[in-house]
Amino acid sequence: MIAASILSIALPLLAFVLQCVLAGFSLVCVPSLLTLVFAVIAFWRKGPVLSVVTVILSFLQIAMLNIQLTAILGLLSTVAAVFMMLSIEKYRDDHPELADPKAATKQMIIGFILPCAITLLVMYAYPVVRTFLMSFFDMPNITAPIAEWDFVGLGKYTKIFASQSFIRSIQNMLMIWIVGGVITLALALLFAVILTSGIRFKKFFRAAIYMPNVISAVALATMWIQYIFNQQYGMLNSIIKFFNGTPINWLSTDMKFWAMLGSFIFGAVGYYMLIFISGIEKIPADLYEAATIDGASKVQQAFKITFPLLKGVTKTNLTFWTINTATFYLWSKMFSPVDTEASVIVPVMYLYDTAFPSKGNMRADAGAAAAVGIVLAVIILAVYLIMNKLIKDDEVEL
Repeated sequence: MIAASILSIALPLLAFVLQCVLAGFSLVCVPSLLTLVFAVIAFWRKGPVLSVVTVILSFLQIAMLNIQLTAILGLLSTVAAVFMMLSIEKYRDDHPELADPKAATKQMIIGFILPCAITLLVMYAYPVVRTFLMSFFDMPNITAPIAEWDFVGLGKYTKIFASQSFIRSIQNMLMIWIVGGVITLALALLFAVILTSGIRFKKFFRAAIYMPNVISAVALATMWIQYIFNQQYGMLNSIIKFFNGTPINWLSTDMKFWAMLGSFIFGAVGYYMLIFISGIEKIPADLYEAATIDGASKVQQAFKITFPLLKGVTKTNLTFWTINTATFYLWSKMFSPVDTEASVIVPVMYLYDTAFPSKGNMRADAGAAAAVGIVLAVIILAVYLIMNKLIKDDEVEL
């Protein structure tokens, strides 16, 4: 056990040092460092679960290390960690007095949680922190090392709020959130109430309304642009021509935003409808039976029973709608594929154009793009906190 433990400690240490010396410290060095830490803890505590985590991290080194020598060391470290795990298992079997049920349970909990926690820290927390820091700096490009960053304070936030394009993108996002949210959630709630009222063929209607969510958003947007809004042979203009009307250019500058919003609502209703249905189906049927006996109509039951008991589900849908609105990008890009148009621009599209400008005379500004991302995150957080404050789940008790 001692030999395997020494190797499982020494090999990731050597891989970490060589990687830092040859290529500099970066994200790829983290697995080696974590492997070293857990190998030491596993050897010290003689913990089998900790040794399993060491094996997983050792294996992760192979995929992360980008120098041939360090990758070989990662492979050898994995083998050594496996032997250490087996040795620790045998050691604990030979010393039953070390067995502690509570300690074993704690180690198992830690062992199962740590890989997920480490993954979240590396893949989520690190990008969030880095983006937040980037919003206060000016840098040559988005991948520039920290040594090339120049601190500008709140300069990037001042820049984006002074931009007419960003202000227009915020206005468009608010229009999508308010107008689109009212229409989408109202239709979703209406369909949910109807489909849970005992009508015939409800499974068919539920599948039909949800169907647009199964189709790729790119394909759905293309179908709306080509077959619904097309000025020459689109379905809407064909109906107008049938009644001897004048065809409308639905994709003109004045109409494009509403055309985009209408097609997006069509694809979003089914998703929120299913969430409302799940909430309605959790309401006890006894309440409706008692209301029916008391003479309450279906409309009265909806306003007196269904809607008040859907506050928690409504809050969830509002939060999801806010996130979808703040991250609204694909539909804007489909309706403005070449150059970003002011009529359909949204903050995420402005963020992308700022970080990766398509025009040659524009300079990439990763700091300003990061500031846009932070502003969107603050908006989502603010809406979530406001929803929690205004909508209480426990106001109505079953």
